[in-house]
Amino acid sequence: MNTNISQSQSRLNKYCKLMALLTFIPIITILIAMVSPLLFYFFNIHNIGLESGGYSFFIAHSADSSDIDPTKLSIWQAVLVTLIDTIIIAILVYAFFQLRLLFLSYSKSDYFSVSSANYCYKFGTTLVIWEVIQLITEPLSSLILSFNNDLSERYISLSFTSEDLMLLFPSISIMIVGQILKKACQIAEENKQFI
Repeated sequence: MNTNISQSQSRLNKYCKLMALLTFIPIITILIAMVSPLLFYFFNIHNIGLESGGYSFFIAHSADSSDIDPTKLSIWQAVLVTLIDTIIIAILVYAFFQLRLLFLSYSKSDYFSVSSANYCYKFGTTLVIWEVIQLITEPLSSLILSFNNDLSERYISLSFTSEDLMLLFPSISIMIVGQILKKACQIAEENKQFI
């Protein structure tokens, strides 16, 4: 019986190591994507040769990118929108880094520890923050991008889609699971002290 448990645990550790390794893919991809706002808003480069089947490696801009002429943006507009887009991307990198740390912790059989629970909580929290900041910055970015238009042509774009809701629900759930695991670890630690 114990050999089955140890084999299962060993297999689980290997899967967690693999997942920790695989989380490098979105981290590296997103880090590369961090240059896309800079290239788009300052150099009018719409893609870096990684476009295929209508999908581009670049991030989706707050306004429809066909409506944006980066050559007509003033420096302050380009800087602000680049900063906003880059911050959003950096938050997502941090979320995947927390997920990687969680899998690394699990790969060491550190399932029920406060640090593992914190990684889970931080991953969920960061995803919630990422989604909320996207919702907040979309109107700001669209206003900045349309600022050079006539007063009647300026606009604020705001959207909340089912995709946003579908991301928020699991993110909040992961955050709550992290808090539950953290509380369970604290209770288990208190029980060990009594024994």
